Amino acid sequence: MKTTLTNSMLCTLIHLTKNQLENKRHEIAQLSQYTTKVIRESYNAEVEELVAIKAILDEQLKTQDEPQASSSRKK
Repeated sequence: MKTTLTNSMLCTLIHLTKNQLENKRHEIAQLSQYTTKVIRESYNAEVEELVAIKAILDEQLKTQDEPQASSSRKK
């Protein structure tokens, strides 16, 4: 038994396929936005952590330099 598709059936299939493609494009766009947001938040958190570490290290260097500077002045 051979099934033939009418023009109306083909148009319906094309329309349904087009809608599915649009839905998938929308899903991909949402995933892309979410991924970008997650990457940005992760990056910002890492930057904040590195800034905090740098501040701690700067403070450590400053406190180490102070005793050396005062002892070299005494000599």
